Amino acid sequence: MMNAPSASIKLAPLVQQFFTERLMAQSNVSPRTVAAYRDTFRLLLAWFDQKLHKRPEKLALTDLDVTRIAAFLDYLEIERHNVIRSRNARFAAIRSFLSFAAHKEPAALGTIQAVLALPMKRFERPLLGYLTSEEVEAVLDAPDGSTWCG
Repeated sequence: MMNAPSASIKLAPLVQQFFTERLMAQSNVSPRTVAAYRDTFRLLLAWFDQKLHKRPEKLALTDLDVTRIAAFLDYLEIERHNVIRSRNARFAAIRSFLSFAAHKEPAALGTIQAVLALPMKRFERPLLGYLTSEEVEAVLDAPDGSTWCG
């Protein structure tokens, strides 16, 4: 349940701090990681607006509760047809943000801990293949040994 102090924690400033302080300044992540996290939040905020009619500027940190995040992850798989790996990548971005938010806003820790307790979804990992001895010989014979690159 939401209590008054944690219900008033605005989401927007925390998201901005997460991107500027954590991702860019502290972690120095790649621009591709920043873009992937940005895209996750675009999807999440659009989902809140479409499905729950909550505008991004009106969202509080406690709106990201376990029920809503689980519903968002289901939406990614069912309606957007994301594979489990993509769904897990989006969830990893959300978890990273919530871990950051837990340090900034301890009043929302109960809500955050419940979401962080959600497991990543398991998926089939393909077995590693192998090359036959003929294929290995073909790979080793492919470079031209008379050139520098070979």
